[in-house]
Amino acid sequence: MRAVLAGGRLVSVGIDSWLMREPPETVAALVAEAVDAAFARESPVDAAVPFVEPLALARELRAVRADLDARMARVTASIEVSAAALRAGCGVPLMDFGELFDRLIAMLETIGGVPDGDVRGTSEGPVSAVCAPGPRLVALNVTARALYGGPWALGERVVEGVNTALDDLRHGLLRRRAEAGAGTEQIMARVEELRRLGVLRMRAYARDMAAMMDEVRAADAVGGDVPEAV
Repeated sequence: MRAVLAGGRLVSVGIDSWLMREPPETVAALVAEAVDAAFARESPVDAAVPFVEPLALARELRAVRADLDARMARVTASIEVSAAALRAGCGVPLMDFGELFDRLIAMLETIGGVPDGDVRGTSEGPVSAVCAPGPRLVALNVTARALYGGPWALGERVVEGVNTALDDLRHGLLRRRAEAGAGTEQIMARVEELRRLGVLRMRAYARDMAAMMDEVRAADAVGGDVPEAV
């Protein structure tokens, strides 16, 4: 018994001819075992969609944000020392990306927090299947009619039944995530919002830095201190 997967889908099932003499229940059990083993062998990296664990990524981003906050604090302190050496009273702008990280982390936790363990994908026909997230095959039924046509025909029916269940599972997961506010369109809209916000923050920081330098140059030109902000 040989089952081959590619990109998270069943490509082929090779069935030995002797198996066709067994009862349908025995055939189903042995085929399911081979398909499950193929699912277990396939790495998430081999899947059609790259695997990312949202909650793990959110934890990593929290650590990155903490490190970035510390680094920016040191950079700002260094700029303040330099600015003070040039001209007292110069206000140094702050670059704060904390809100961006918080929003991104919240989005990842929304995605990762969607319960999907109970979602199932099913198919009907001479070979019917039930698939669960993973993906994994949790049930396979082979009727006596499915054995007609020999090993090759049965293999084709198994491929069709399992892949139909996988498609149904994928649609079920998408529906579940959309209902929880983590659908593809919703996530893409939030990503675009974060991108725009990041651009605006960078532009504002650049303007503030330019204004600070203008104050320093103006003070140097008149030989006086930078006027205090009103």
